[in-house]
Amino acid sequence: MNEEALTPFTLPVEAVQRIQRIGTVMNLPPLTTFIQADAFDESIYYIESGSVEVERKGHVIGSIRAGNIVGEIAFLDRRLRTASVRTCEETRLLKVERPDLLRALSDDPDLLMKFIRFIEERRRERIAPVVEEEVEEFIQSLAQEAISHRAVNHPYLLALRNGHLPDTRWAMKDFARKYYTYSSHFPRYLTTVIGRLEKQDHRNTLMENLTEESGIYGEEEIEKLRGIGVQREWVEGVPHPILFRRFCKVAGVDDLDPTEDDMEVICWREMFLSLLSTGSPAQALGALGFGTECVVSTMYQHFLPALDSLEADPSKTVFFPLHAAVDDHHQESLKNISCHFAQTEEGRLDLVKGMRKALALRAGFWDWMFLRAQNLRA
Repeated sequence: MNEEALTPFTLPVEAVQRIQRIGTVMNLPPLTTFIQADAFDESIYYIESGSVEVERKGHVIGSIRAGNIVGEIAFLDRRLRTASVRTCEETRLLKVERPDLLRALSDDPDLLMKFIRFIEERRRERIAPVVEEEVEEFIQSLAQEAISHRAVNHPYLLALRNGHLPDTRWAMKDFARKYYTYSSHFPRYLTTVIGRLEKQDHRNTLMENLTEESGIYGEEEIEKLRGIGVQREWVEGVPHPILFRRFCKVAGVDDLDPTEDDMEVICWREMFLSLLSTGSPAQALGALGFGTECVVSTMYQHFLPALDSLEADPSKTVFFPLHAAVDDHHQESLKNISCHFAQTEEGRLDLVKGMRKALALRAGFWDWMFLRAQNLRA
């Protein structure tokens, strides 16, 4: 059982005194549940003596000792209880209803703010770590949502795959020109997220991904590529932006000038960078991990049949089979880091936000590209 972490904020003595004046005394024997998960109850409890333990979904996630409060999440957020709480031993509690305590503190605004600040800190600390199985289930559900998203199975991509556009070769040339700026900035996206992460081992993991972006692979990846017909010399030591430029050239695009980017391309790139740099680290990870890397291998599968329209040497279009084959390593690295953030409700929410924002940006780009491909509008 984990002892709860100490908070840098101390429960104000004046607040304790007022709780003692208005609280209802509860003397409880061991193993008595006094807060029930999923119940609506706005009471807050001050532990005068003894100790209690917090249980979520059948797992004890922490203990709280005398001199602390419990029940502050529902007190502050006015929502269903997130966990059950029971006594560990003979315990004396003071139970106070939310309206009564707020009235008792209302004559001293400074004290009220100190108390609210204290329980907000306690709430953040007590968003308890969830069990490993629950984290893994969440990560898998998020990955499934990502690959099922419209951005990954967009009508534009399906039309490319099935040859249902007016001119597939024209569409591939248009894609090469418009997508180049996004693709060439990928190392920048990755380094932005690396800079947002606090844990050194997380940064080191993504640095390995950055190394692969530069064209450095392990023998396992090389062997996997060999199995799909990709020769070592095609990719080893060649940065991914260069591989994409080779594709652009065989698609008929030689004049890649980022200063002539369309407004739609600029907006996508800048909004994505803003999401990575100004959102929380969990949002940045959700955007780059689940909203980008997690979907790449599935998304690029749609381009493989369309490559035949270019009638090019496979070494020149290797960018797509490469990403379709070996991005699993990138995905798993980002998923593993995401598990750290998925330990809390706040972290989960931000992972989802980042993923959905990134996928929405990509879907908007595909909408624009689909209209161009349907109308052959250069």
